[in-house]
Amino acid sequence: MTPATVTAPKQPRTKAATTARPGGFAGNLLRVDLTRRTSRAEPWAPETMRELLGGVGLGAMILYRETATKGGKGNVAWDHPDNRLVLGTGPLAGLPVWGTGGLTVCTIGPGTNGPTSTQANGFFGTNLKYCGYDAIIIQGQAKDWVYLYINDDVVELRDARALIGLDTWDTQGALYQETGLAGHQLSVYSIGPAGENLVRFAAIQGDYGHVASKNGCGAVMGKKRLKAVAIVKGTKALHAADPRGVIQAADEMAHDLRTDPSARSLYEYGTLPGVVNLSKMGALPIKNYTTNLTSNVAGADMSAWEAPKLRENFDHRGHQCNACGMHHCHMSIIRQGDRKGAIVDEPEYEGWSGCGWAIGSADRDGVAWLNTECDRACVDVNEWGWLCGWVMECQEKGYITREQLGFELKWGDIKGAHRLLQMVSRREGLGNLLAEGVKRAAEKLGGPAKECAIYIEKGATPRGHDHRARWEEMLDTCTSSTATMETGNPVHPTEIGQPARVNPFDGEQVAKYVAGLRGRRSFEDSLGICIFTSRTRLESICRALSAATGWTFTVDEALRFGRRTAAINRATALRCGHTGAMEYPSTRYGSTPVDGPAKGQAIRAQWEKMLDTWYAEVGFDRKTGRPWPKTLKGLGLDWLAKDLWGKKA
Repeated sequence: MTPATVTAPKQPRTKAATTARPGGFAGNLLRVDLTRRTSRAEPWAPETMRELLGGVGLGAMILYRETATKGGKGNVAWDHPDNRLVLGTGPLAGLPVWGTGGLTVCTIGPGTNGPTSTQANGFFGTNLKYCGYDAIIIQGQAKDWVYLYINDDVVELRDARALIGLDTWDTQGALYQETGLAGHQLSVYSIGPAGENLVRFAAIQGDYGHVASKNGCGAVMGKKRLKAVAIVKGTKALHAADPRGVIQAADEMAHDLRTDPSARSLYEYGTLPGVVNLSKMGALPIKNYTTNLTSNVAGADMSAWEAPKLRENFDHRGHQCNACGMHHCHMSIIRQGDRKGAIVDEPEYEGWSGCGWAIGSADRDGVAWLNTECDRACVDVNEWGWLCGWVMECQEKGYITREQLGFELKWGDIKGAHRLLQMVSRREGLGNLLAEGVKRAAEKLGGPAKECAIYIEKGATPRGHDHRARWEEMLDTCTSSTATMETGNPVHPTEIGQPARVNPFDGEQVAKYVAGLRGRRSFEDSLGICIFTSRTRLESICRALSAATGWTFTVDEALRFGRRTAAINRATALRCGHTGAMEYPSTRYGSTPVDGPAKGQAIRAQWEKMLDTWYAEVGFDRKTGRPWPKTLKGLGLDWLAKDLWGKKA
């Protein structure tokens, strides 16, 4: 297969081109058409940069503009060649602010067949910017398997047939050998067997342990026959409008992360403290939501799960992301047992959850190993935990027989879980059904098996918490347009006019809180910055952005931007067929805990009131799910109001 090569053209002397480009931007979008085997650089205007920023802000607009069916009434499906796969970063990527190598993936995903926004870190965003691009827009479908290679102005679609069947770590190693580059010189994001076989919760993994995991974005790559994207750390200059201002803002943000009580543990240990902290709240998901007591997991000793003990259990070396000083993202070596000497990436909290507590295992070595195997196969570790735990419960109760599965899978069985992972990744036996994800598999089996499955009615699954003790996250997940939380929990809610805390089991308070926080997450996910290193004051982030670009970007503008982006994603989701009737948790997901700190707290009893309150607060129509014309016009989206409401706007 002959590589398809393009040299990025010089930016034409248009009105947009003659306007000074803001700092922090490379200035070009790279469009790749896999069907035609072509690629080209597309300059974008400074005013558009401010309107969309990058990341999900840019990706949301591309999905809305470019994935509508002819006539604009419907939307292409996730597996259609006209679906877009946007790999973008933002104006802080490549600058000396902690954790600014960020990648945002936007596409129509197979979990919900709706818009997706999912983030990963590492070095992708930095390398992309240094090659002269702010985002890659991938469309079409390759005839044979290819990978995309980018080195400054050289863009090639290269033959990837020799890479098929390799997991993500082996793919990265193979491309290191092929290119003669390694480490931070080459950022590789790829899919493993799960993506190749179109598992609906396949992820995209890169730089050894960084994962864009939500809504099956890896299956979209698989459908397009794109095995990997490999980006050399380019040579193009990236400037900031106020370099000293960027450094000052970055130093203040780093100081907050090191000293603020709400962020310090994250600085020291990453997400490791989450296991013990969430168990005390009843928010650690244990054995598929059948219990909230760690004592119900064989061999559990919570003293061994304190963050220092988790880290002391392994030999480590730092594997931090671009420009980051967090004590996070480590590679580990298992010291003992059958897997002694194995190199694994230190699990994030959600790895400890999905490959451990959700499936009834407290074997720290086994969980770390299984988490890495999930990364290598390229599946979302959250949905994997809900799927595996569900199968274990179904076998225990006789809803899935040994004959159906092919072997016996009991709670806490790490080896059996790995066997199931291989079946799912390769769609073998019952794994072919399970590869459709929790919701579709549960609906196919039906009966009591369906009743104990954890999912949202739109088709995705929640993050790795027990949201029955975190109602704000369940509401956020179910009302989201992007298959995962759109709002999240800011460190300083009072900064944006919200109370420091609310009663977590008062549905009306929770709904108002979630609605009031709306916007920040979409703003952050448009900057090319890690959500962990942005756990500081929003004002500091805005100052960093202002110094980078030369703009004056305020907190109010940041929230307005985020809410505008969320409204655009909502419009795409509606066009994809999403309705208010889908904004519900499954029976088990919305059930009432039977033990633990949240025992007896019944979210379903308040769910309708929560939805009514949330819709009123965000300015959406409860019946149709559409943002009201007044809401859209207040966000500067008059054109979208006309699209959604016609003459009524």
